Amino acid sequence: MSRPKGPYILQPPVMTVQVENAMDIMIVRNTARRAAGLLGFSPAHQAQMASAAATLAELAVKTGDMHVLHFSGVLNNNKQGVQLSATLPWLTGVSTHNVLIALRSKLGDLVDEILIEGEAPPTVIMIMWRSDEDPRERDQ
Repeated sequence: MSRPKGPYILQPPVMTVQVENAMDIMIVRNTARRAAGLLGFSPAHQAQMASAAATLAELAVKTGDMHVLHFSGVLNNNKQGVQLSATLPWLTGVSTHNVLIALRSKLGDLVDEILIEGEAPPTVIMIMWRSDEDPRERDQ
């Protein structure tokens, strides 16, 4: 099984969901909400992360192969966030630039960062940073 990856310091919670069929997409949504909630995100931001995670899970299900999605907290200097990472072998050999364009157009403004690490197979990483502008997030 793959492990969570990314350029930032990982912190709890670390949650993993195996995605094999359409029913697992609901589990992915709930896990994304729970991870974001444990990290102090507002309900609206929890829903955004859940939507982004479900979109990635839907793409994974369409391949017919089992995938593992990892949710974790991340730190970058004073910023705290929630990260979703998944190794996607079916993207091996596909232009990283094209994958980033496709994911950004599909996910819009749901997440703050979309990164791709490695090439064989690549790992897609999506990050949402906490905003101190929202009092519900600031007080956590």
